[in-house]
Amino acid sequence: MTPRVTLIAVLTVGASAAALGACTAAGFSAEDTSTILNFGAIDAGDGGEAATDAGPEAQAAPLVEGSPLCNAVPSSCDPDRPTTAKACGLAPDGGAYNSSAGYDNAVLACRVVSTSPSATDGDQQPACTPAGSAGDSSWCESSSECQAAFECVGSGTCQHYCCSGNAECVADQFCDIQPTTQASGVEVPVCMPIHPASGCTLLDPTACPATETCAVVRDDGSTSCVAIGGAKAKEQCDTQHCAANLVCLGTPGSRTCFQLCLTATAEGCSANQQCQGGLPLFPDPTYGICQ
Repeated sequence: MTPRVTLIAVLTVGASAAALGACTAAGFSAEDTSTILNFGAIDAGDGGEAATDAGPEAQAAPLVEGSPLCNAVPSSCDPDRPTTAKACGLAPDGGAYNSSAGYDNAVLACRVVSTSPSATDGDQQPACTPAGSAGDSSWCESSSECQAAFECVGSGTCQHYCCSGNAECVADQFCDIQPTTQASGVEVPVCMPIHPASGCTLLDPTACPATETCAVVRDDGSTSCVAIGGAKAKEQCDTQHCAANLVCLGTPGSRTCFQLCLTATAEGCSANQQCQGGLPLFPDPTYGICQ
């Protein structure tokens, strides 16, 4: 699945340049650039501009913050953070809140849940639920067993939410899309371990299992095997994984698949594209993305 990443990259459009963060990589011009990669910061400016252009009805709609899989708005709870019983209006066991019960500071979990009976149509939003005691990577059978800010995903482990991107993950993890264990139709962004632990080799067909591909997953150029999806180059990857030999880059809410390539030959790029590499996203100058 697509990583839950905290990356910021500036790529020079139509020039031999690629960089991450607010700075420009060595050898790349700061002129004629467009910021397209930002896995950790939420670019509310871009979201606001889109809402303005969309008309009065869109302007009135709450702005989704971070990953659209979380569908979090300013008035909702934040899956990345614990919340209190008082804030949620719930008792710690999920029942009705009682202001005189003495649990004002009790921790509840904010988790992404389905808003439809089928849990397969993508309708999901944050909701307050009881928190458990299981921590990072602990085994679980349901979300209620996991601590606040964690979700029970995949084959059954508690992983930290990363609706806002890689900033929520520790150094040996990346933000990825995973199905929840209780409802496989509900997919959420969570921090998953980088595997193999030493990373993988880009564009190497033997680097990962047959159902996975090697991709850049952090803004320091760390690589990991991730699930192969159906999204092609230039298609969104906030809610789906990219196809093999592609990488998902951008601000949560506007991430896009880019074709990986070899800088020496531009192998994998179309005739009107260049293979652009550079620090820090590509520590190895052999690799880049087609631009």
